[in-house]
Amino acid sequence: MKKMNNITRSSGRVCKTLLSVALTLGAASSQVLASSDVITLIEMGDLHGTLVPHAAILINPDGTEREVASSGGLARLKTVINTIREDNPAAILLSTGDLTHGSAEAMFTLGDAMMVPMNAFGIDVYTPGNWDFGYGGAVFRNRFTTFGPKPTIPGNLRAMTAHIGCGDVPVIAGLTDAASGYSCTEITATAPFPTPEGMGVIKANFPTVAANLYNAAPLPTPLHGKPVLPAFKMLERNGTQIAVIGLTASIVPQQADAFNIGLRFTQGVEELPGIIDQVKALGAELIVVQSELGLPQNIKIAQSFKDIDVMYSAHTHEVTLGALLVSKNNVTRTTPGAALNWKERTLLAMGSAIVVETNRDMYVGRLDLEIDRGHIVNFDWEAIPVDESVAEDPAMLELVAAMEEDFIAGKDGKVKRHSFLPGGFKNPATQGLQLTEDLDTVVGYTDTLLLRHHVLEDTLNNFLADAILAVTDSVADVRNVPGWENGVDVSMANGFRFGNAVLAGSEITLRDLYTWFPIAPAVNIADFSGESIEGSLNTILGAVFDRNVFMQRGGWYLGLANMTQKIDLKNRPFSSSSGRIVETTIGGQAIDPGKRYVFASCYGHGNALDEVCRTGGGANHKFFQLADADDYTSEITLSEPVNRVGIITGPKVKQVAPDNYLHPVHALRRYLDSLADNTVTAAQFGAGQGRVVTVDSKSPGNLPQPESEQIGQPGNTPDTSFVQPPFGAGPDFFSGSITH
Repeated sequence: MKKMNNITRSSGRVCKTLLSVALTLGAASSQVLASSDVITLIEMGDLHGTLVPHAAILINPDGTEREVASSGGLARLKTVINTIREDNPAAILLSTGDLTHGSAEAMFTLGDAMMVPMNAFGIDVYTPGNWDFGYGGAVFRNRFTTFGPKPTIPGNLRAMTAHIGCGDVPVIAGLTDAASGYSCTEITATAPFPTPEGMGVIKANFPTVAANLYNAAPLPTPLHGKPVLPAFKMLERNGTQIAVIGLTASIVPQQADAFNIGLRFTQGVEELPGIIDQVKALGAELIVVQSELGLPQNIKIAQSFKDIDVMYSAHTHEVTLGALLVSKNNVTRTTPGAALNWKERTLLAMGSAIVVETNRDMYVGRLDLEIDRGHIVNFDWEAIPVDESVAEDPAMLELVAAMEEDFIAGKDGKVKRHSFLPGGFKNPATQGLQLTEDLDTVVGYTDTLLLRHHVLEDTLNNFLADAILAVTDSVADVRNVPGWENGVDVSMANGFRFGNAVLAGSEITLRDLYTWFPIAPAVNIADFSGESIEGSLNTILGAVFDRNVFMQRGGWYLGLANMTQKIDLKNRPFSSSSGRIVETTIGGQAIDPGKRYVFASCYGHGNALDEVCRTGGGANHKFFQLADADDYTSEITLSEPVNRVGIITGPKVKQVAPDNYLHPVHALRRYLDSLADNTVTAAQFGAGQGRVVTVDSKSPGNLPQPESEQIGQPGNTPDTSFVQPPFGAGPDFFSGSITH
């Protein structure tokens, strides 16, 4: 949609009732809506399977932070959305990214526990995130697609999909009853190999769109290259035709191999011109792109396609408290809560796109667009914090409680058994990851904040890496392997962005541990050359800080145990300086490129036996297994892989890890038990550990940079409060553009 070249008819900032006032007084802005053509977009993204409230660190409009003991949860989200809809009944609810993954409840039901309540939100358009593919192509297709093949749910996954069916959805007046329009469907009858009744996944009852997802082998050749989902959805509000185009995450093939069987992903850039032409031909006056590519790529796309009016971004878990106005050569952050100034109005009138992002269930975005004769003339954006001041919607609270029932101990003190069976596992009674305890079981304490909060190093990832190192190094079998006599040298924790915060002075629960590791990897071990370790870490740093945003993978840097690094984000990597890493030590000694180091971390089921935690080139891969899968304290021994080659053949995935494989949550619990009073302390894991330090390698001595320059935010970062520099780090010419 083309914006107006003047703003003479702008009626000023769009007025809307503040959430707190609306909740208290039930006020509405019907008078404003009656006098203005206002289109309201509600945006919630990257919910990561989170059903119940949790602690959080929220960002104030002035950039300061505040600790919140109870934030988010689906019942609070529903209250916020209901309030906005009361204010504007025609509001459009958009959701993007990582809906069905991120909690124990989601993992042990393959997302069904999340889908039941999400189907009651009335989502208008959804675009999936990378973790929505985490249960494999069959689950994804059965859940989100409206056309194309619906493969049978593999036998190993039925142990999880059988837990929740449509018959388990309680009838709640105004939410899941017939009058509410709620629908629940499980696809089980698809020929020639139907999924048994009661073992299908809960299907999304809302439209799902993605323009950059295609069929691929091992599907039949005639299907190759055909879209898996519609590219867009057309909507109409206030007489305005609105196109919502979806772009899903492109990084899925870089994750576990089992995630993307039968799927092919692109960046979406090549598809967008044709799709934009198509929706304009259908009468689209307002073009919204909701994208899980991440904020850096989404800003770049908004800069490159002048017809995009709104870019709703997800994946990077940033919060745009002030919306970004993005044009070809300019990115401007608007001031939260303030009316647009003359410059911002001019940028909007000249065709700048509005780019916004929210973070998990801790914020709901509201974007009010003032439309005059088919053109945006003004807007109001608010990232609404979902804190204790927001009451929980009673009906949604009841529905969430029904989904939580099997994960909370009953009157007899017992919890229903849940088993997670990765590819190749078959018997839930004797195999896989077992959950037999209440998720609210207290497993430890902390006197320091535990949170993934920084792109390079944070307390939580340090804690996770140290836990895996300590537990695996204590296994006597390790030292019986030739060359491993000195035990485990190093461990790492993946650079996930999700997971609940645990505030200083708080209990750590089993639920918290599963939000930190809501996937089911096996803890494994292998030996690597120093050159392989440092080379892989340089590759990961490149994926985080590349100045070419389309080469960024997303995710943050890894947590390191028994390892320190100096890195240069300002000046590297030149071809003459290899990567961004300047110095690495293991056990206090400079890394030796030719030495073999024993490395323990995690293995993604279905992957080739080459990696440990994104580090390739290993040898002598082995796994850790528990003597009793129900008892995390039982004896740990080393195990050979069940299969080594031909792990994925067509749609079939072989078992690689042992039946009772050690999961990172097991390791975390054992480590907490080993700490004095089961307490994580600031002395050991507080801020300023200095495991990863940025330096200026052009200065003698490789001295650390001042704290204010540690991340090396480049000059074109639109908002330095972002956790991750959207345009990477390093000289401008790293992006291929030379200015002089």
